[in-house]
Amino acid sequence: MEQLEKAIELFKEKKYENSLFLLDEILKENENDFAALRHKGLCYIELKQFEKALICLKKAFELNKTPEYEGELGVCYYLLKQYDSAQIHLIQSVVENYNEYFAKTLEKALLSKHNDDAMLGLKLLMHENNPKDIYILRDITNLAQKLKKFDIAIEFFEILLKLCPNDYVAWNNFGLVLEELNRWNEAYDCYKKALSLKDFFSPNFNLGIMSRKLHLFNDSIKYLKKAVLQNPSSPQPKYSLAMSYLMVKDFEKGYPLYVKHMTKIMPDFYKNEWDGKPHPDSTLCIFATGGLGDMIMFARYFDYLIGNFKKVYLLLPKTLHSIIKANYPFIEVIDSDIIFTNFDYAITPMHILKFFNLDFTKFVPGQKGYLEVSDELINNFKLKFFDIRKPKIAINWHGNREGTRTFFNRSMPVEKFEPIFEKYKDRVMFYSIQKDEAHKEIEKYPFVVDMYNQIKTFEDTAAILKNCDLLISIDSSPVHMAGALNVPTYVMLPYSNEWRWFVDDKRSIWYDSVEIFRQDNEGNFESVINKVLERLDRNF
Repeated sequence: MEQLEKAIELFKEKKYENSLFLLDEILKENENDFAALRHKGLCYIELKQFEKALICLKKAFELNKTPEYEGELGVCYYLLKQYDSAQIHLIQSVVENYNEYFAKTLEKALLSKHNDDAMLGLKLLMHENNPKDIYILRDITNLAQKLKKFDIAIEFFEILLKLCPNDYVAWNNFGLVLEELNRWNEAYDCYKKALSLKDFFSPNFNLGIMSRKLHLFNDSIKYLKKAVLQNPSSPQPKYSLAMSYLMVKDFEKGYPLYVKHMTKIMPDFYKNEWDGKPHPDSTLCIFATGGLGDMIMFARYFDYLIGNFKKVYLLLPKTLHSIIKANYPFIEVIDSDIIFTNFDYAITPMHILKFFNLDFTKFVPGQKGYLEVSDELINNFKLKFFDIRKPKIAINWHGNREGTRTFFNRSMPVEKFEPIFEKYKDRVMFYSIQKDEAHKEIEKYPFVVDMYNQIKTFEDTAAILKNCDLLISIDSSPVHMAGALNVPTYVMLPYSNEWRWFVDDKRSIWYDSVEIFRQDNEGNFESVINKVLERLDRNF
């Protein structure tokens, strides 16, 4: 015992080699002396001989499985950059007996593995032991927000803001959580509070977006103009400002910002932007931007390019190739996954409006349709699926949800269709044209024909729509395809809709065949379905 005490004393005095000599003497007499093994391992750690330390600490822990010994073993694994093993032992150690040093080492191990779920659990444990640590509270709110664990985020934002009521960053981030939960008025108040504490970019930008969602367009423009001034290098506030101008049909102010944003998100091989003048001896490449719906919507302007170039190329996703080729034979369609550089000039589709002075508030070409699909393909689908003496309605309920603040609320559960199904399933044939995993949701409604396996490209979608009397859909690319084909369509919009549907319009300026049905308030698709039901009663 005296030898061990002397060895420990030498360890504390940082005389590690001397301590190791005594510890080896002890272990010669008893190789399973876990206290000697433990201190030998700690000596090796201080000497940065981590492999030797691991042998000693593993054996010490096997002989005496205490949280402290397990924590030391976990630290050794961390020092060896064996992060998975470090996490296992350190988590067990701090859960059984919280230790600040082990917790901090575990935090570094979790950061190395980007393990956010475990990190949140650790931070919650650290909070229990340090309830007034502002930095831990901030970490919890940030992680919970990132992981979309909103109940935890709200709980700890409230704790944080009670302890630190002037934390303007927390007020701003709390608003983002509330916004995602559709608690918009509360989110708006949080952004306003953040702005009252400090006038900086984030709350101005967020207030600009939130004001637009709440249909406070003048306020939206005011805040976004300020955000642009505060962060002139960022394209996002300019793009959002364009959206607010376009929502109120201010083409003159919104259009240039919109086009500028489109060019900002182009790939590196977008080069030599077209000047709008004819170049009959040169080639032009159109970089189709945005989602599939954008590409279909702006295809109406392609005919204006005829005669301006000897050749026009179009970079486009494969699903649209066949129908665009069939309708615009003067365009050579290139797969958008390819790096294509063999052209003289480049544009986005929205440039065409500018160069031909096509103000959409005054004139929109192709309102009665501008795309066609072959009679042969239409008839093939008719013989297989549509040769029935009943009205035929296509449905689509789920769209791209990328870009949370723009698209998150435009999709709805298929169950929202049930009032329509209940009333019309015996006198109408329903066809699902859902082209993603959401199509499986229709299995519970056996009277709905699932066309998922029949749709290979948008040309198939087009042929199916031409066999239908009506499409009922959320805001998604099939609406644009139906409108471009002049197929009657009811588009169901969230309260905060995308700019192209504007604010109070009941019919689309882009497509004569598309009628607009809007939520009375955000998230209330029941109100939209009721409006659609009233409209269906007049037709069917």
